[in-house]
Amino acid sequence: MVNDFSIPIWQRCVAAPGNDGPFPTAFPLGQASMERRRRPLTFFFGFFIAFLLLGIESRWPRDGVVRELMFLAGICLAATGALGRTWCHLFISGYKTKVLVQIGPYSMCRNPLYFFSAIGMIGIGLCSGTFAVPAIMALFFSVYYPWIIHCEEERLFSNHPLDYEEFWRTTPAFWPRVFHYREPETYTIFPSILRRNIVDSFWFIVLAAAAHVVSQLQETDLLPTLLEVW
Repeated sequence: MVNDFSIPIWQRCVAAPGNDGPFPTAFPLGQASMERRRRPLTFFFGFFIAFLLLGIESRWPRDGVVRELMFLAGICLAATGALGRTWCHLFISGYKTKVLVQIGPYSMCRNPLYFFSAIGMIGIGLCSGTFAVPAIMALFFSVYYPWIIHCEEERLFSNHPLDYEEFWRTTPAFWPRVFHYREPETYTIFPSILRRNIVDSFWFIVLAAAAHVVSQLQETDLLPTLLEVW
């Protein structure tokens, strides 16, 4: 059966004849298989980007204003991605899959973590001083992460069928709807889980700084390059 992602998840999972769960219809590989493939694919992409950063040099003038503006924009986007992910983790840490979180950033879109991840990834790419690297990262994100998002939505629907159907209908998947924002006066957090997630989020800033350092080393010819791109 060909998966039609234009059909809402709840329709694909419920209406399919003989379907006793969301995964057989939407993702024959299943959640466990997705998780097994997700980590190696992410590491592969990380090594690929490291290869790009080390082997590609910007063709923009070394002392030009374009490179400086790229780095400024890149570090701002990387910081926005890190802070945004931290904000999301404040609400989701300790609740993921157990509770359908629909407040804070999750009141504006269903996948704010991935929204801020995309911003951070583009920021890291811009710190390389090229437009090619962030374009490749954005292409990877647009191909790879929709699959991840759909798999996670299948799991959430399985755990919270009625609530998630309403959440799916009223909340955008990726682009935040700012005027829908709502938050409680008080909220219980889990410090140990949040702390680990915060550390994970701030790798965006570390990687952005590393990309800039590599670019500077290439400018002084301390690092060899294979290709020059814009």
